[in-house]
Amino acid sequence: MEIVVFTKRVPVTQEEELRILGDGQSVDLSKLPHRMNDWDNYAVEEAVKLIEKGGGGVTSVAIGDSESDEVLRRAIAMGARDGFLLEANEVLQDPFARATLTYNFLKKENMPFDAIFTGVQAEDEQFACFGGILAALLKIPYAAQVIGIDAVEKDHFVVRRELEGGLQERVKVSLPCLLSIQSGINEPRYVSIMGVRKASKVERKVFKASNYTDSGKSLVEITKWVYPPKKEGAAMLAGDVGEICSKLFAILKEKGVYQ
Repeated sequence: MEIVVFTKRVPVTQEEELRILGDGQSVDLSKLPHRMNDWDNYAVEEAVKLIEKGGGGVTSVAIGDSESDEVLRRAIAMGARDGFLLEANEVLQDPFARATLTYNFLKKENMPFDAIFTGVQAEDEQFACFGGILAALLKIPYAAQVIGIDAVEKDHFVVRRELEGGLQERVKVSLPCLLSIQSGINEPRYVSIMGVRKASKVERKVFKASNYTDSGKSLVEITKWVYPPKKEGAAMLAGDVGEICSKLFAILKEKGVYQ
């Protein structure tokens, strides 16, 4: 079985203060650490587990500048056979543009696959629609929020999808197909620094994204970045326990939380 997994290098913003540049058209990410998108870790791990059990190969594909080779090395260290970089100097923030670029690449390079895995979403953009758009362009079955692959047959997968309210859905998906993998489906293996260094010796192929890009206006355009409005500071309640409780109940009643 041949599985293609799309991986993305994303900035780590959880503990960082972001700075909006100029007239609000961009954010300064130059000094932020980067890593593989968290959901993509699970996608790579699931693909590698299937290959280890049934044979075949995993190809990791990343779209981005030369620094995105970092996530390809990590995917190879996890067990992927190949790493392909679609090198694009500009950030493609439009998921439609990314999916179209990917579709053109797969078709033009006549890249074989039985399945394509993506993470549910990217940490930086959170559109959560790249996989669905790509599946529509390829005209292949698509399952989102996959939290388990229960069976792998010659012509189909049996997968479990996460639904709202804690529900799960078990479905049969014909091959070739595209699955967006949810976190928690597995436990991604630990990758050591030495493992990544060893993976760097495996040749990664570089393709120019400009050779696969359709001309035309982007369907999604960022108009402006803005900071969220500042919230008021926390109210400190003073007094003994009885006084503090009375003040707290008064605040809760005022806010409509307590009747």
